[in-house]
Formats: sequence, C-alpha cells, structure tokens
Amino acid sequence: MHLIGTEAEKMPEPKKKRKRKKRKIEDTDAWMAAEFDYIDMVSTNRMPLLRGPIEGEEKIEWLEGIIEECPEYYPALFDLASESIKNGNDEAGKEYIDRGLQSLHEHFSSSDLINAYYKTCEFLEYYFRFELALEYYHQLLSIEKAKEKPSVYDRIAHCYACLNATDKAIEYQQKAIESNPKNCKFYSNIGWLEMIRGNVEEAEKALKRAVELDKKDDIAKTNYEISKMLIKSKKMHNWDDYLLREVDYEKLDRLEEEDEWDEYEKFVVDYNQSRMDAFRRHLMQNPKYRAGEKYDTVFSLWYIFDLVFNAYDDGYFLYDNIDVITDNFERIMHKFIFKTGDIDDEIFDGVCTALLEFYKFLSKHKLVEREEFKELKEEMKRLKPELREKMHRYNEVRHNDDYTEEEKEEIREELFEGDHAWPTL
Repeated sequence: MHLIGTEAEKMPEPKKKRKRKKRKIEDTDAWMAAEFDYIDMVSTNRMPLLRGPIEGEEKIEWLEGIIEECPEYYPALFDLASESIKNGNDEAGKEYIDRGLQSLHEHFSSSDLINAYYKTCEFLEYYFRFELALEYYHQLLSIEKAKEKPSVYDRIAHCYACLNATDKAIEYQQKAIESNPKNCKFYSNIGWLEMIRGNVEEAEKALKRAVELDKKDDIAKTNYEISKMLIKSKKMHNWDDYLLREVDYEKLDRLEEEDEWDEYEKFVVDYNQSRMDAFRRHLMQNPKYRAGEKYDTVFSLWYIFDLVFNAYDDGYFLYDNIDVITDNFERIMHKFIFKTGDIDDEIFDGVCTALLEFYKFLSKHKLVEREEFKELKEEMKRLKPELREKMHRYNEVRHNDDYTEEEKEEIREELFEGDHAWPTL
C-alpha cells in the first residue's frame, strides 16, 4: 500500500557525489619540491659565485635526488639521460628518455610531447647516436600531425645516411618529397644522397629542381655546382671523391699574390670542412669505435684545429699541411694544456689519438705523404711523456690558492716556455 504523506515519502533525495577534478601533477607537493631543487641547480650553474658549478658526479647525484622526490619530473629525467649518454652509458640514457617521454605523455599536452621528441632526437644526432635517434623518430611518426610528417621522413633519411645506409635514406627522402613536392630542402637532400651513391646525373636533376624551387638556398646552389663538377670530372665520381679532392695550390698561390685574403680564407675553410666531413663519414663507418668515441674524436679534432687555426701566423692553416702540426706539436699542446682547464690522461690521449687517426686517414688517401705521417707519429711519441708530466704539474697548480698569481705565472713560464702567452705559432 502506498501511504501518502508519510515521513518516508518526505525524505530528501540523496545528493550525487561530485567528481573531484584530477589534480595536475605540477600542483603536487612532490613536483613543486623537485622543481625548487632543479631551479636551484640551474641558478647555481648560471651564477656559481663561490661554490663553483654543479657538474660531473655532483650534478648526477643532485638530479637523482630530484627524481627520488618526484619520479615523473621530466626535466631532471632528460638531464640524467644527457649525462648518461655523454658518459657512454647509452642503456641508462635510453631508460631516462623513455621515462621522461612517458611522463609527458601522461601529464602534459601532445605539443609538449612532440617538442620533447624533436629535442631528444636532435641531441642524439649531435652525439652520433643515430640508431637511437631513428627509434624515436619512428615513434614520433605515429603522433606527429600529417603536415609535419615529411620533415620527420627527412630527418630519418639523414640518420640512415650517417649510418651509411644510403638506399634506406633515399627511400625515406622519397617519402618526404611525395608528401611535400614543393620543398626545396627535400630535393637538395636527395641530390646529396644520390651524389653519395654515385648517381651524379640523378643528383644533378634533383638539385636543379631544388634551385628552381628556391633560388636563395645556398646549400642547394652549392651542391648543384658540385654535381655538375662531378659530371665533368674524370677523377671524381661521388661525394667522397669531392670531399677528398686535391688542393688547388695554384689558385691559393694566386690569391695570396693578389692579396685576396678573404677569398683565400674562404677557400682554405672549404677544404678544411671537406676533410673533416670525409673523416667524419669514415668514422661513422668504422666499427672499431663506439658512438661516444666517434663523437669525442671529432670534437677533439675540431677543438685542437680551431686552436691552431686561430694561432697560425703564416696565412691560414690548411689541415692538409701536416708539417704545421709536427713542427709545432709541443707548442700546440702547451697552449692546449693552459687554455683548456682541468684535463686528465683520457682527454690528453684523446687529442693525440684524434690527430693521428685524422692524418692516418689523409695518408691513406694520399693527401699527405706517408713519411710525413710517420714523422708526426714519432714526434708525438717523443714528446708525450714530458707533456703529460707538465699537464699533471699544472693541474696541481691551476686552482691552488696557496700560490699567488705571480707565482703561478712563474710556474707557467717554466712549464710552457712562454708558449701559453705567445699569441701565434
């Protein structure tokens, strides 16, 4: 029986529970604490004041402490990935990258995630981790907008080219062109790949198209001229041949006689860049070295050659001129030890190894004489023990506040025989 007006009938409806809005991870105590510590670290490194910068093992421990506070704090995760990969621990680096990307995927916008993929891949390419970059570029393809996919194909092609997988590189470069047939850069890149492969006629066609699409693109124009040079040449048949072409010393002499020093420098820099590109391609294909060692070798070469180029007082330093290194090796290393900061045996040996590998490579391709390479090798062997001892001695003095600046300068004069203060070689 239904009773009207009973107490039961007058009972109010139970209130529906309102859904609580999910708290953003940036608003959690753990995230805010991690952010505070991270900003503290960054600020200290920008203005180290009296305590000095946070780096090396101290930086890693600091970052690990932040991750303990908040395991999803992605800025620290990516920094740890960076430190791990720089130290050659790629497995740990990949783990931190994956965790950082997962945090972004779960808690942040898709644009934040995509941006992190690009930055991660750029970092990996810079440090010669092309296989790992490829893995993340392929992941990026599944989330990137359709209009941006051609650029990802282009980056994938570049990674395959650096791994000497030229056919695979061309496959992806073709995908980029098919997706965006009006892009000058894509045609320019496939022209470059065809030059690597030795298909110079196909390269010339692609590069001509690139120039038609953008007459202001300097890379496309330069490579177009190179492709025409290769077609006409009887000695050069591909990109590597071009990079290892003989120096036109007659033109250099003429430019020197006419005091065309700007053009002279441009000419020398172009040859030097070509030699470095050729050596870099050689290293990338050399299974003897791990990716980290390849990066360290190229970095050491750039560093030491830049030092020599800026100090050379007889025109402009052409890398093929091995005698400059042999005759000035002691003085170069004096400047290197003084200028570089705290260096250890590994860094010292790395510079010597890089120089020997580079000139061994040029010797193999008959750009320097074999006897000249042997002379450099013997001079290094003779001087290294004494130079290493000087390096250790100066490391003890460099930051020792027990010495006045005047006393330090006396020690420098004794160790480096004045080379550290002399501006030129």
